[in-house]
Amino acid sequence: MSEPESHLTETQTSRLKEEKWWTPVDPVDWSENSPQSIALTACTLGLAIGGGLCAAVLQGWQSTGGTFGLYVAIVAMYHMLEYLSVALYNPGYLEIDSFMFNPDVGNGYITAMGVSLAEFWLEWWCGMFTGSNTRLVYLCKLVGLTMAVVGQVMRTLAMVTAKTSFNHYVATRKEKSHRLITHGIYAWERHPSYVGFFVWSVGLQTMLLNPISCVLFAAVLAYFFKRRNMSSTSGRFPRS
Repeated sequence: MSEPESHLTETQTSRLKEEKWWTPVDPVDWSENSPQSIALTACTLGLAIGGGLCAAVLQGWQSTGGTFGLYVAIVAMYHMLEYLSVALYNPGYLEIDSFMFNPDVGNGYITAMGVSLAEFWLEWWCGMFTGSNTRLVYLCKLVGLTMAVVGQVMRTLAMVTAKTSFNHYVATRKEKSHRLITHGIYAWERHPSYVGFFVWSVGLQTMLLNPISCVLFAAVLAYFFKRRNMSSTSGRFPRS
């Protein structure tokens, strides 16, 4: 009888060792606003920024691949800074939408970016700028890059200056943290975030050498911001 008891004890000991070695782990929460989802999104944007800059440096930012890499890096940086502004100054409103991947109800931003990329690669496939004046092409890309950087700086300064008073959407009521900002960049421009986004968007299309998207972006954004400004001053507050 002593031998089976000894065998049973060894089995139990082995099971105990296995239980100590393997620790149950709770399932990862991949819901929309979970920390894991936000961390994965931020990580992806970081990789896009790094990969885009590497492509621009290795291939030369004036080349087609380098220009596209620079475009990816600038767009990814924009979305990262949008999230960081909310995280720093309005953490109570922090959510996955703070990345501003889809700022409007009708998916207009996503559609516009898709159209601009389609135009860019269609031009490349057709060889529209092959044999064109190299100096003129370089100048257009440089002007577009400068506009994108200036626009991003303006928008970021607007968010940093306004702090808790800044919101991605038109507020329907005045919060205690809301203040009329008249210093900093707001002393020079009433709507620096709007102007910054406008210059950033049109600059990107100029850098990509997209004449059609450049005109469309300028026209649509001018109408969008005019309507939004009228809504905020007339008492009507649609989510736009």
